Amino acid sequence: MFWLLVLTLGALGWWWYTRVHAEPTPAATASPTPPPGAQRVRVSHPLDGDSIVVIATAGPVVDATGEVQLRLLGIDAPELHGADGTPQCWADSAYTRLKQLAPPGRTLWILPDTQRRDPYDRYLVYAWTADGTFVNADLAERGDVRELAIPPNLAHQRELHDAVERARAARHGLWGNCVGT
Repeated sequence: MFWLLVLTLGALGWWWYTRVHAEPTPAATASPTPPPGAQRVRVSHPLDGDSIVVIATAGPVVDATGEVQLRLLGIDAPELHGADGTPQCWADSAYTRLKQLAPPGRTLWILPDTQRRDPYDRYLVYAWTADGTFVNADLAERGDVRELAIPPNLAHQRELHDAVERARAARHGLWGNCVGT
C-alpha cells in the first residue's frame, strides 16, 4: 500500500512538473481544430510568399465560387519580381515555404479581419492548415517575411509582431541572410 501511494504521488508530481515547466508555445503551433467561423478552401497554387490562389465555394469569408486570390494579412514577403525584374533577397525561400504549407490540393481554413479585400480585389485573410498550423505566423517565425501591420486589420498583429521579432533576434531566414533587412 505504501509503495502504491509513493508511485501515485510520484506520477502526480511528474505530471505537475511537466505542466509548470513546459516550453512556451510558439506562435505557429498547430491546433487541429479550425478557428471558429473559418471557411474551408482548397489551394490551387501559391503566387509568391504571401499570396495564394484557392478554389472556394461561397461562404462566410469568400463570397465567390471558383478561383480567388488570397493575400495573407500581417506579413510581407520579399517580392519574387522586384523592381528590376529579379527576385528580392529571400523571395524564393518564402515562396518555397508557402508551397510547403499550402501545396496544390491542400485544405486551408481562412478568416478575415476588418477589411475583406484589398485594392487588387484579393481577399485579405489569416490562414491555417488542416493540421492547425497558423500559416501567417509560421512564415513570420521562420524569418521568411517581415511584419506588415495595416490598420484596421490588426487582429493577430501582436502575435505576428512577436514572431517576426523572435526570427530577427535569432537571425533566421531573411534576417540573417539579406543585407539591409
